Amino acid sequence: MKVEAFSYKQRPRHSAGTMEHDAICAFLAKIENAGLRPAEPIADLLATGELVRFAVQGDRPGKRNAWAILYLDGVPAGAFGSWKHGINERWREGSFEILTAAERRVRAAELRRQKEERAAAKLAEQMEAAQHCRGRWDNAKGADPRHPYLVRKRIAADGLRQERDRLLVPMFDHSGMLWNLQAIGPDGGKRFAKGGRQTGLFFILGDLTPRILIGEGFATCAAARRATGHMAVAAFSALNLREVAVTIDAAFPGADIVMLADDDAHLVDHPLVRKNVGLEAARAAALAVGGRVALPPRGNNHEQ
Repeated sequence: MKVEAFSYKQRPRHSAGTMEHDAICAFLAKIENAGLRPAEPIADLLATGELVRFAVQGDRPGKRNAWAILYLDGVPAGAFGSWKHGINERWREGSFEILTAAERRVRAAELRRQKEERAAAKLAEQMEAAQHCRGRWDNAKGADPRHPYLVRKRIAADGLRQERDRLLVPMFDHSGMLWNLQAIGPDGGKRFAKGGRQTGLFFILGDLTPRILIGEGFATCAAARRATGHMAVAAFSALNLREVAVTIDAAFPGADIVMLADDDAHLVDHPLVRKNVGLEAARAAALAVGGRVALPPRGNNHEQ
């Protein structure tokens, strides 16, 4: 297992300038006029230059059927679409009008209002899902150590419960509040509660040790804990690694944090991804807390 060390700090993120702000607003207006009104704010995501997948208002919850990407270097340009809706369009600077200062203030105020409304609705949905999850957790029985998933992965059922034939992995925030559950079937299929929060949630395996391991999946973390004896923390997704790492670093200052990277080398050649998602996320998380990255041997890098 290869370990990478980081001794430098993450560079601060720069905010978009006036022209960039106008371009983002115009691009969003183009997307909405095409009938793909995002179900949640995506302006900040578009500013990163990365491919953004998003849910469209009116679609079934949890389905991210639309995509968009915006390039702000040089002449702003972008593209967006949705296979479900039969939309695939391009956009570039020149198709929008420069806003006056007053117009820009009005547009910014409207975007803030929409963002606040969506955030409030999302929080209400997450709170309702959390209440439902706590009821499921309270009514669940102890996990069967002979569950097919545990046997196949050769890991223990410590801290888990079981609902019919599905294992339940609790997902807590920094205060210990249970917000969501990850249900794992005998075949390894994973589901989260509908409408439940996922960002910033984690599950801790074992007691505190000087070295803390943080990875995506429960099985990865359970296997690493079994092999090393160190406390492990499951973050449930690559997108969640950095926030969980920062939370754990704040809770246990001075701990030696090692990120357990999922090596998604197969995604580098994917036409819509073109990067090693798991490895890059682990490196970014390690960079944020001055930690290290542990790389799995090639050929043993995907949790099922």
